[in-house]
Amino acid sequence: MQAFIYLHGINIIVNVTQLAILTILSEDEHSVNEIGEYLGLSKKQLIRNVRRLEKRGLITVKAYLGGGDVIVSITEEGMEELYKHYMFLRDLIREMEISVCTKFEC
Repeated sequence: MQAFIYLHGINIIVNVTQLAILTILSEDEHSVNEIGEYLGLSKKQLIRNVRRLEKRGLITVKAYLGGGDVIVSITEEGMEELYKHYMFLRDLIREMEISVCTKFEC
């Protein structure tokens, strides 16, 4: 799932699925099947996103398993990308909190 966000003059496209995959891999390497089970994604969605992340150099294949499964890990570039999005989303959440709490008195 992609979201187009505009905040303080900055446009950014956030692929939530890819950020979730990077987040999982930031803790340890995992098989694609493990990631799919954890996120509840279809095999087609998962493979498409894993290939895009690999093509961008954000993850790398560590080992090939039986049945077409592979072990993947996050690269240094992937960690940098995750951190960049974390900082942006953290600030977005703060902005949302101000807006929502002003309206709903939380």
